[in-house]
Amino acid sequence: MEPPSNLPPNLCDFALGALIGVLSFLVRVWTSVEKHSLAYIIRRTAIAGLASFLVGMAVGSYFSNIGISYAASGMAGYASPELVEWFLKRIKRGP
Repeated sequence: MEPPSNLPPNLCDFALGALIGVLSFLVRVWTSVEKHSLAYIIRRTAIAGLASFLVGMAVGSYFSNIGISYAASGMAGYASPELVEWFLKRIKRGP
């Protein structure tokens, strides 16, 4: 699959990393036995995509193998919703 010619290659790579993170989280939600609301799924999917995109941007020049960058982006998308929830609860609770 060729990226669109009018977009920079780095942006396409970062978007692909974000897509991998979103899909990994959605598979996790769909295979879960717990019931979730649509707002819950949308909020956590957005967090997963954003985290994957940011991690993809951060590690893009760090790893020499693009597959490793995609893997890091996917893992960030998979784990980020719980980490963000934990962080927000920690902030609300105080020191």
